[in-house]
Amino acid sequence: MGFDSESDKLQDGPTMEHLKIEEVVDRIVTKTSPNLIVVFLSAALFGLVAAPQTYIPVFTGFIPYSEWECLPNSTRCISHFSTFEKASIKALCDNDFNFKDGIDFKWTTERTSFAVDWGFYCSTESKQKMVSSFFFIGGFIGLLCATNLFDKIGRKKGALIGGIISVIATLAGTFVNSYGVMLVVRIVQGFGRMICWTGIYCWILEFSPGRLRNIYNASILMVWGSGYSVIVLSSYLITDWNYIWLCLGILSLVSLIPFLVYPESPRFELIKGREKEAKKTLEAFSRVNKNFIPLDNITLINEDRSQTFIEQIKDFRKAPVMLRETLLLIFVWFVCAALFYGFNFGWTKISSNLYSSYLFAWIGEMSSYILMIPITAYFGRKNGMIFLLGSSIIFFGIAMPDLQIYGDWDLQRIACLLGTMCVSAAFALSYLYAGELAPTTHRGMVLSLCSSSARVGSFIGPYISLLYNVTDRRVPLVMFSVGSALACLATMFLADSTGRSIPETPQEREDRASKEGLPNPAEFFKGVLKSCKRETPQSQEL
Repeated sequence: MGFDSESDKLQDGPTMEHLKIEEVVDRIVTKTSPNLIVVFLSAALFGLVAAPQTYIPVFTGFIPYSEWECLPNSTRCISHFSTFEKASIKALCDNDFNFKDGIDFKWTTERTSFAVDWGFYCSTESKQKMVSSFFFIGGFIGLLCATNLFDKIGRKKGALIGGIISVIATLAGTFVNSYGVMLVVRIVQGFGRMICWTGIYCWILEFSPGRLRNIYNASILMVWGSGYSVIVLSSYLITDWNYIWLCLGILSLVSLIPFLVYPESPRFELIKGREKEAKKTLEAFSRVNKNFIPLDNITLINEDRSQTFIEQIKDFRKAPVMLRETLLLIFVWFVCAALFYGFNFGWTKISSNLYSSYLFAWIGEMSSYILMIPITAYFGRKNGMIFLLGSSIIFFGIAMPDLQIYGDWDLQRIACLLGTMCVSAAFALSYLYAGELAPTTHRGMVLSLCSSSARVGSFIGPYISLLYNVTDRRVPLVMFSVGSALACLATMFLADSTGRSIPETPQEREDRASKEGLPNPAEFFKGVLKSCKRETPQSQEL
């Protein structure tokens, strides 16, 4: 369902109208047609493999701590194991049993795993986490490269370049036979995947009308969330870890096909001074939505903003509001990503069943995206973020007491599932929030910078789960609570984008901020310090 169309000419056009693209899109999408839903969902089809690409090491490199047995000739293993009821991580790691050359024990799992093949367990488990985390190093590098890519060559071309790179890396993972090569593959895979998904999200956001952006945002991210079911199902049905990579590589290639036929974002075309191309795309967009609007008598308001990368960077110095909001958003994204991936790479520490844990994580994440719609509609973007992050603090606190409920389910698992739902919703909302605050001329750069900071948090997140092995389980929960509180505080200093049009230029954002009178974090904390100095304790004579 492409956007190919021919403009219908008006015979006697009325007076020329001067409209922003936002106003034209609002006229086109008075109601959403099934065709438009198909366009957006098919464009976001890559999201269906984005989550599997992220979590594939969890399933292809799992460590089967409950599936091993002592070798008959190892009296050391047999004598120590007799004190434990069953095979477990505690029985294996507390006694430092040796797997190499079949000295003490052997794995009994029927499923292959690169962790088993390469001897990752107990003291070397961090190497398995490294495979997960190196994906985010690649993502960080890719998004830094993309800060000017989307605003230079376009949202669509940038996304396709990233997608092709991720497909090649995923297919290459099928043939990896060493730890070092796997790390390289994960870097390249993360490099491409992050560029592709950020570009696709930016493309969809710029086609979305303001009043429906909240619903579209949740719907697109539900495509991402559905990727959990893809990786759970494929890894459950395929027992060889190499073929799981092959399956995912093929699915990744297929997912890019719909996006090939769609045009570039009209907002990007307009800031590059290509009004004719922007109009053609918008007319085709109106045809797809079955509400054709000819644009022959409409002039699109535009300020030519063809800039170099250095000129874009200099704009942050000229636009202090854009700079401040970008820095605050960078921090919020960092925290949300660290919490999000800290849980999603750590479910194996909270529950013993890998597949059921991620299945419930999928249900929880899908529920969070659905829940985000009414929360954002009621509270707005800013207050919705504060509500969700505040709720996560409460759930992480509830998870601290030891309380068994039923079977494998205890209070921690239930509370953490609810907490990660809130974090997932907040992380999803941060995409929409950042996209609406950033001006069109710098949206690709701002989203890339925010997502780059999130990759740093994503890199740290998987290691938080390792704290369950070396410290009290409440320590990670305290860290999650503190992180949520700091992100909540940072959000308080951001503007609320609810019900407002997307700014096209930094100057438009500055003008709007001057009317809103936003609080300045630096001035706020200076005031706090001054008040603390004034309230010095007075000595009392006995």
